[in-house]
Amino acid sequence: NLCVLATIDEDRNPQARVVVLRDVERRFAIFINGTSPKQAELALSRRHAVLVYLASLGVQYRLTVMLEPIPQTIVHASWLERPRIPKIMDWLYERFRPQSTDVASRDELMDRFADLDRELPEEVGAPSTAVGYYLNAERAERLELAGDRPHTRVRYHRNGAVWRATHVMP
Repeated sequence: NLCVLATIDEDRNPQARVVVLRDVERRFAIFINGTSPKQAELALSRRHAVLVYLASLGVQYRLTVMLEPIPQTIVHASWLERPRIPKIMDWLYERFRPQSTDVASRDELMDRFADLDRELPEEVGAPSTAVGYYLNAERAERLELAGDRPHTRVRYHRNGAVWRATHVMP
């Protein structure tokens, strides 16, 4: 349920982070907080890279994706299913400091978190900064690692609704 999202920041430096990969309406999707640097980075390019590694199977998927915004009604409904701590954090980003900004100390963060946790109702709704994207894959590569034979690598390229597969040197 995790993937690595790769982007390029405003200085053209590569950035990568682990995000939760969701199944929304039978489509891959990610949800983020709009205060995160990820949001600005996603706006800098039409295409992004996603990596999924299934260690138990020894299989890696590399995807080239274009993002499609998820309608806010779906984002807000999905947000309600999140655990309490990430919900509080999303509200903390909106009310205290945006994600990835400096904070004076861990104690200050924990105090602000505790105050907000007491303040917000148990059934709190999503903040306006909750956003989500469907991952529309244009290209995918599947690498199956093998210790007893050469690895298997297949590249899939989409042309409209049709996917073509090509075997690639691993």
